[in-house]
Amino acid sequence: MPATRTYLVNPNYISLMGWKQIIGDSPYYKLVGSAYDMEELVSVDTTVNSLVLADLSKAGDRYLNQISDYMSKPNVDILLVVDMANHSLIQKLKEIDVRGILTTHCDAQEIKSALESIRLGKRFYCGDILEIMMHPPVEEKLTSQDEVLSIREIEVLEWVVKGLTTHQIADQLNVSTHTINSHRKNMLKKLGLTSPVELIVYAVKTGLVNL
Repeated sequence: MPATRTYLVNPNYISLMGWKQIIGDSPYYKLVGSAYDMEELVSVDTTVNSLVLADLSKAGDRYLNQISDYMSKPNVDILLVVDMANHSLIQKLKEIDVRGILTTHCDAQEIKSALESIRLGKRFYCGDILEIMMHPPVEEKLTSQDEVLSIREIEVLEWVVKGLTTHQIADQLNVSTHTINSHRKNMLKKLGLTSPVELIVYAVKTGLVNL
């Protein structure tokens, strides 16, 4: 099988040279083009097996449409490097089903592992990316929430933050444990959270409840 035609996009000259070395050492990939940003990358041959390896750590989501367009081509694979602090971009890449994502902290060996996985038709997300995908930061979950907690829910939340159990809160408010559990479930649902820990973090970080 012919080597996969590879196109590199990296705004950092030193990193770009390192990538060229990695590609040059692989018998499965052939470097045919490089650019400092996606706008310069205009000659990708989509009729044969090709790989676009691009560093988006400085570009953000500027090139999502271009990436989606390449992904629609059956012969083109995408491997991206992103800033691990850009959680929004990582989630967007997950949504459009990019199969290979690394961070700027990844070393040469991880890049080689990613290239091997992509070659075999597998996905490759480095450890940092997997962690972000599986556990999006609480702050990001909250930005899309328009629901407002009721006065009673806030009252229950105050006791939760203070460390009281469901039974203890029920005693304090003179209601059933079933009612308290319902309030807790409703708060999680309204805020898009999944655990009591996230609920406590939300309450403290937003200043809704003071410790």
